[in-house]
Amino acid sequence: MALLFTGTPPSLADLRARVADRWGGIPQLRRVLLRPGPPSWLRRHRWHHSEDVDLGAHVAEVLAAVPSDGMGQEAFTGLLARLITQPVPGGRPPWRLLLVRPGQKGSQERFALILTAHHALMDGRSLERLLSGLLDSGSERGGTTHRGVRTTPAARDAGRPLDTLRCGRALPRLRGPVRPERDFAWSGLDTDTVQAARRALPGLGATFNELLLAASAGALRAVHGPPERWPGAARPLYGMFSVDLRTPEQSEELGNLLSVVRLPLPVAVDDPQERLRACRELLAGPGPLQRAHATLDLVNAASRIGPWALRLVSIPAALPNWAPVACTVITWPRGPWSLDGAALERVIPLAPLQTRGTVRLTLTDYARAFTLTVTGHTPEGHARDLADAFERELASLAHGVPAFSARPGDRPVTGLGHRADRCAMDVPDRRGRP
Repeated sequence: MALLFTGTPPSLADLRARVADRWGGIPQLRRVLLRPGPPSWLRRHRWHHSEDVDLGAHVAEVLAAVPSDGMGQEAFTGLLARLITQPVPGGRPPWRLLLVRPGQKGSQERFALILTAHHALMDGRSLERLLSGLLDSGSERGGTTHRGVRTTPAARDAGRPLDTLRCGRALPRLRGPVRPERDFAWSGLDTDTVQAARRALPGLGATFNELLLAASAGALRAVHGPPERWPGAARPLYGMFSVDLRTPEQSEELGNLLSVVRLPLPVAVDDPQERLRACRELLAGPGPLQRAHATLDLVNAASRIGPWALRLVSIPAALPNWAPVACTVITWPRGPWSLDGAALERVIPLAPLQTRGTVRLTLTDYARAFTLTVTGHTPEGHARDLADAFERELASLAHGVPAFSARPGDRPVTGLGHRADRCAMDVPDRRGRP
């Protein structure tokens, strides 16, 4: 997760001192992941608690471009793409924090912080908790924990665990290299457009999860063409989104406490508003949350049998036709937030991706600064195409809302696509709030 700031960057010594003060008592940051010995199929990974953490190895700095007034986006995106391809070094706790100072001073000082961590250590909600704990807040952390799923009296299938093993259809292959590459792009979205798109449906408006799933389905249609021409048309195209399973009492707990909901995306629906309506119907009622618990029950049952059983049930999730589209919503806690007086301006999540032919779209809301990131294990340029098509889909929804008008000066901030060969960190898996 990358944070962009406006203001004077701290010194590396001051940042390390802050990390030692704010994070020094967190046991998760002292854990070292030990790989299983042979035969690895039958043995578990283990955690080893380290007494000391060398902050000189975990907290570093680099001189690089930081986006400002439409400048530096391409170079900064290239830095992000390179960072997410680097595996977290073994032999020490699998996390690192990077301070990015601008290589050249402009009219306004800017800097960035980038935190990467192994998904086995903690989920994206934990990354948000860690980073917000490192910052200074102008107000108390608060707000209701939202699941991004609208509760209605409608009865839904509770979901059978073995249903999660069934595959659907894969995304069509795009023209490009025979061997797909990792591709990454990000865009700052127009605030008024996002808010108007959520009002495209009557009543309470769409949740961020409903909006993200629907706009992603429309973007896929725009990039890949009519879905009736895709292979495997008789089967659904599955998308998934993450559900945080923390109870209110566990809201501050770090670790990996989430599951996923897998749903058929309405890619066959022609009209953007009807796609949004279809996503509302898919997410209505308790069904999605029950399916998330069914997935977790299957994983826990396999884990109790042994590592081989867990690896066996995870095979479908590594196939390009299990859930080729992953959607994640992140809502940052209320602020404003700053670091030694420098104001936090934007949050950019970085997504992991292991399977060829799949894409992940992440929508972030920090103080109504909306950011979209797209990571794809696809030919180079596909992520940028999807991000642009996503923005057009939002605009189509917004222009159907009476009295909508985008602010002329609030143009999207665009990060250009870059290849990536290996992803080493988890994208935060927060729920959208209604």
